[in-house]
Amino acid sequence: MKRWRLPLFSLMIVGCILLNYGGGLLAGRYSLPLWMDSVGTMLSAYIAGPLIGSMVGVTSNVINSMALGDYPYYAMTSVTLAVILGWCARRKMLETFVGAMEASLLISLASVAISVPLNYLLYDGMTGNVWGNGVINRYIEIGVPEMLSKIAGQFYLDFLDKVVSMWVLFLLVRVVRLLSEEDKEEQETEAPVMILPFLLLFSLFSYKNSAAQNVVAENGINYNNYVQTVYSSENGLPCGEANDIEQTNDGILWIGTYAGLYRYNGSEFRWMNEYDTVRNVNCLYVDAEGRLWIGTNDNGLAIAINESVSTVIDQSTVLSTNSVRSIIQSANGYYYIGTTGSLHVLSLNNGLKTVSTLWEVTYADHIAADETGFVAAVTNNGRLFLMRGGRILSSRQMVSDNEIFRSCTFSPAGKLLAGTTMGRIFVFDVSEGYFNEQAVLETGSLLSLKDLNYMDNGDLFVSADNGIGYFDSYGTFRQINTNEFNNSIDNMLVDYQGNLWFSSSRLGLLRLAPSSFLNIYSTMGIEHHVVNAAAYWNDHYYFGTDKGLDIVDRDYSVSVRNELTASLENVRIRSLLVDSRNNLWICTYGNGLIEIEPDGTRHTYSSNDIIFGNRVRVVYELSDGSIMAGSDVGISFIRDHQIDETLATADSRINTIILTATELPDGRILVGTDGNGLAVIENQRITSVLTRKDGLSSEVILRTVLDEKTGGVFIVTSNGLCYMDPDGTIRVLNEFPYYNNYNVFINPRDDRIFVMSSAGIYVADRAEVVADEPGYQYEMLDSKRGLDSSLVANSWYWVNDEGDLFLPCDSGVYVLNVNSYGGSANAYRMSISSVHIDGESAGTDRNNTIILPRNTARLEIVPEVINYSVQVPNVGFWLEGFDANWRIMPLDSLRSAVYTNLPVGKYVFHLGVWDSSQQTILSQRTYDVVKMKEIYDNSWFSFYLVIIPMAAAVWTAIYFVRRHND
Repeated sequence: MKRWRLPLFSLMIVGCILLNYGGGLLAGRYSLPLWMDSVGTMLSAYIAGPLIGSMVGVTSNVINSMALGDYPYYAMTSVTLAVILGWCARRKMLETFVGAMEASLLISLASVAISVPLNYLLYDGMTGNVWGNGVINRYIEIGVPEMLSKIAGQFYLDFLDKVVSMWVLFLLVRVVRLLSEEDKEEQETEAPVMILPFLLLFSLFSYKNSAAQNVVAENGINYNNYVQTVYSSENGLPCGEANDIEQTNDGILWIGTYAGLYRYNGSEFRWMNEYDTVRNVNCLYVDAEGRLWIGTNDNGLAIAINESVSTVIDQSTVLSTNSVRSIIQSANGYYYIGTTGSLHVLSLNNGLKTVSTLWEVTYADHIAADETGFVAAVTNNGRLFLMRGGRILSSRQMVSDNEIFRSCTFSPAGKLLAGTTMGRIFVFDVSEGYFNEQAVLETGSLLSLKDLNYMDNGDLFVSADNGIGYFDSYGTFRQINTNEFNNSIDNMLVDYQGNLWFSSSRLGLLRLAPSSFLNIYSTMGIEHHVVNAAAYWNDHYYFGTDKGLDIVDRDYSVSVRNELTASLENVRIRSLLVDSRNNLWICTYGNGLIEIEPDGTRHTYSSNDIIFGNRVRVVYELSDGSIMAGSDVGISFIRDHQIDETLATADSRINTIILTATELPDGRILVGTDGNGLAVIENQRITSVLTRKDGLSSEVILRTVLDEKTGGVFIVTSNGLCYMDPDGTIRVLNEFPYYNNYNVFINPRDDRIFVMSSAGIYVADRAEVVADEPGYQYEMLDSKRGLDSSLVANSWYWVNDEGDLFLPCDSGVYVLNVNSYGGSANAYRMSISSVHIDGESAGTDRNNTIILPRNTARLEIVPEVINYSVQVPNVGFWLEGFDANWRIMPLDSLRSAVYTNLPVGKYVFHLGVWDSSQQTILSQRTYDVVKMKEIYDNSWFSFYLVIIPMAAAVWTAIYFVRRHND
């Protein structure tokens, strides 16, 4: 220590702290079964003693608590580690590998002894690591006592972590000593100098991964990318407003409105007018047993089980008033019912009972409960109450009249969060029965926070009077652009498929649904334009539109306006190209062709100064690096900012606009025209023109796309899809299911072809499309899969290395990843909605069996597949034993399955969702269908009629005889 200079010593301390921090980030980033946050503590304790090691450990824990939201109490583990390691170093235990391993065991046991009580205090005994928690859960499953299981889970982590950390320390010291050629005294002086570069390199690597982790956090779930759908009086929700929304265990959504209660299954809103006492709904709640509690504005409280009202609680029985504002079930099973008169605490054990009535809590608009029995409520005058066991523990109100509490919730860690009218969220520790303020969160421009809702991934959603936002798991607040849905957003729900729902008492319902497609313009909230081309240049996306040029940064967060966009305002841009020299080419209608070099130097090709047209439709880079452009005067070849040659339409064999170009492997160029067929160019001369006589279905050629697998070419004409074989033969692909196509993309990863059309995108196997044999399978990506816009004809897509396909549409640019374009939903809940036997309503028994009498002539089964995703899946049904195979159809075409004159026998009715990409059923439910003989036709029926009464008589006689003898 005496030989250390102060700067060197300080640098060593900083390096060790960064080593701890970086190691912890790496372990969390890759979900490792260890902590990796104590190597710096060990190293500093070995070099400078236990005091310095303790300082490093405690500092690291404090930094983690501030940066990552961890608890600082685990600093006690770091101090113990530093003390034990310093003691072991003094006893020379670290001089040998065996001694180092012994030291790691001592440290492991000490870490477990300290960490387990902290785990119980903070996390109910769980470790906070998925591996450790997995050990705990597995041990509990096989019958190991819970405490031993939780000790084992912590030991699994600490033992591996401390052994690996000690091994790293031992190896590092060994390497330093081997590299040092000085005597022992010099070694002790120079060793820290040799260790410091390692610390700095690792710290740099750690920060790099830390930055990567932050990028992952920022780019993890971007809810702005979700497809937004508003349900109001114009598209399904007749009343046009929604006070609350809940989901029962069967997946059905229930919407409470001032016009009553609505049931929604993803296809139909149904007004539940058969509920006599439910005429308007303030609030909804689904309890742990799956019962739906319906709080009304003037008829008290109704409890529905299996879609039938079983109990009504009102002023004539229990409630102080009939206006119910909030409902919650606490961890101890009590129900807290907030009314305009008081808060009632009820119990349903052995019948309905009143536990207590809290008259101080009037008009409780918002209520929440944690997992330990605490309940919080916020009243309409802004007072926050804390309760437990049916009694009030504490209350709190804001000092300023300008800001009052508006909502509340409990975090997964048990903290109470209370939102205010000024957009702030107060975080309280209520474990002692009172409000211990710990932090205040800011929500930017949101005001009057009406609902706080935690997602399974840790994101905290905030619904407010003027919008929606969320805190991600790293504590960063992000507001969601909900366009016009920005008024009185009262409640939030996440359905079983992961879609987000928001209710507004003024605007209805908003659904945010993940989709295979992302609309960049909607995500950013910018004005929608008809887009003709997309490209990526200098870390920005460039979109050519009918109104000019739109530039967006790579994260879809900033729309760029600069001199270039200003100069092209209201100019129609038809195509964009980034060439191999990173020059950007812009084809305009009216301003000619613009070339921009990476340094910003601009070159313009138009009729103003050279022989070139002002209207340019296509630009294409050839294999020799030259540029071919098609304008209204002909085809021009450009090299080094000069036009080498122009094939004027007036002098050539084509006299119309050029729409597309493709260079073949042999150097020939195919040029598609708007009515003259397909021109073949060699050595900058047109050598032939291919027309209908050569096999084309039309002489209007929209696109030509090289098939690199075969050397052939897909040719998109105005009335079909054609293919030019490598030998030059052109044939129409008659088996392709659509004719009004625009463009073709071939995915090199899986050899699937994406054909863009006016109907959407057809996806099929490239080889099957080329073979053109009947019956091949294809998928349709359209509005039912999230593409709720029309692709633009004669537009130019762009694709990146990750498979993101940027599609120009009439309302912006949609992005589809061609490697993972499957449906957004991977789970579906389904059931039989109703059964009709000869026109009469029937049902299934408790074993999901449909019993048909012998004389049944007609069976009608009405299935219900509950789907809230943007994808409309194909569903199927199959009556095994009668149908030869599945009947597959889109969900929105599914009505009922009808069978007539079924023979007597046993059948199985299958209902399932069809996976088009895998050609198999994704999930299904089954029901037994039995058409029986009449029971009196059974030969044993008469015996049955006799033996049962006889047996009953004998049993009765025996009973009375025994009673008499007793």
